[in-house]
Amino acid sequence: METRIFFNPGDSIANIHDYNEAVRKGQIFKREREADDLVIAKGPDDEEYAIFYAKDAQPEPKADKVKAYEVKKRV
Repeated sequence: METRIFFNPGDSIANIHDYNEAVRKGQIFKREREADDLVIAKGPDDEEYAIFYAKDAQPEPKADKVKAYEVKKRV
């Protein structure tokens, strides 16, 4: 399930090089903080996976700092 979605990179909870580690950290973060839904995403030119709150997603880029990401997994 790959979906393009827009986020401000500064809103990321974490940036991790390994996909499996990103999923694990996202699950731990969600469990420990009773966080809202999270997404594991990857930018088109990035080598890192970013973890974002799903609620921070923007339907379209409205500011210069907003970047398109591919959602790899919802946590």
